Amino acid sequence: MPLVESRSQWEIIHELDALRPISTGRLCSRLTITGLFKGVPITVVSIGMGFSLVDFFIREVRAILQGDMFVVRLGSCGSLSQNAPIGSVVVPLQSVGVLQNYDAFLEDAASPDADAARCYHITKPLPADAVLHKALVDALNAGLPPAQDSVFGGRQASVVGNLVNASTDSFYSSQGRTTSFFEDRNSALIERIQAHDVSTFEMETYLLSHLARSHNRAVHTATDGEMRVAAAQIVFANRTTAAFVTPAEVEVLERWAGGAVCEALVAAEISAERLHPKGVWSRE
Repeated sequence: MPLVESRSQWEIIHELDALRPISTGRLCSRLTITGLFKGVPITVVSIGMGFSLVDFFIREVRAILQGDMFVVRLGSCGSLSQNAPIGSVVVPLQSVGVLQNYDAFLEDAASPDADAARCYHITKPLPADAVLHKALVDALNAGLPPAQDSVFGGRQASVVGNLVNASTDSFYSSQGRTTSFFEDRNSALIERIQAHDVSTFEMETYLLSHLARSHNRAVHTATDGEMRVAAAQIVFANRTTAAFVTPAEVEVLERWAGGAVCEALVAAEISAERLHPKGVWSRE
């Protein structure tokens, strides 16, 4: 199932066969739409942003779903690298988490470098699922939109599949955005994160990988199934060049990436005994 930010859901929905959703509904403010792509049922879920909403979604869906669970996050990201320019879709090979250490803020401030190290924890990297990662990269490359003078300065869009992503617990402090209204102690945080070879910022993918790993280490039966996760991230802004995507460019990127996510998911092979037995996917 694609896990999307609200703006991306419509581009995936447009890919569903004949635009005929099997089921639509809202669960805990999550817009959920199921339809067919090349005859295969896919559920698109718009959950919003951040670790908490990912955690709610994964745990609650896992509780009611039997068998294998394949999840791809489609959303936006910010870039810290020239290797991920505006006009690219990033399929991160690995992700780290960047988390605030709230206890450190109870101590007096130190130097910027010391504060960045004390106040923000950078986790060890976790990989995307290798099968889904390859399927996403292949599908994106197969469907590359042609170059147009009106978008990306005439350059062709690109796929970047070998980068490290950082998922943060805040859009502001943990991504190095500074303000005089809060004592975030993050003026040296960007440099510290870049020292870990991080190229993109967003707020979900690391936790997806953590939950998949946690789940797969805990389950013991075929009925429980396995969880595979990956992500496709559209670069909306480049923090190193101050470049921003335009609305026309967003439309091109979302339609391309949405179709590729669907292609990657239907290419995944799930044996019959590891499919969810009854429900909206089987139209029963």
